[in-house]
Amino acid sequence: MLTSSRSRYESILSEAAAEHRRNLVHVTKYQAGQYCKRWIIGKWVTEREQGFAPVGTHFHQFVVPPVQEVRSDCTYGKLVGMRLPKDVAGVHTCEYINDRGVVAACHAGGLLHALEEWSHHEVGSIDVERIDTVWQAALSRGFTQV
Repeated sequence: MLTSSRSRYESILSEAAAEHRRNLVHVTKYQAGQYCKRWIIGKWVTEREQGFAPVGTHFHQFVVPPVQEVRSDCTYGKLVGMRLPKDVAGVHTCEYINDRGVVAACHAGGLLHALEEWSHHEVGSIDVERIDTVWQAALSRGFTQV
């Protein structure tokens, strides 16, 4: 896990199941990923930074906008998205690179928070205790998975 924050790393590590914690290593430089063929990207990664990944790497993306697919010798995952409820109209700016009526998961979360009038937010770490609640609220409001 690339982060300059030791406490952020330790927080994520504590959320992982005990049997999987050995798979998470704290690093502070992209060069440390030179032997890792699965990169989970939560922020923009430049062409130079992608260059440290070995041939055959798959980039799992959780960042908007998506990173540029500059490596023909690697693969890139699609961004997670949700289809808006059928009765929603006038949402154009959130669609960015998706099909009409499909928004990035983070945008769907923002819309859902407004609809539900929740006071909590999902900036930063995800509260794993709320995942099922948020998912059920999304389904009950008519959001569907893509």
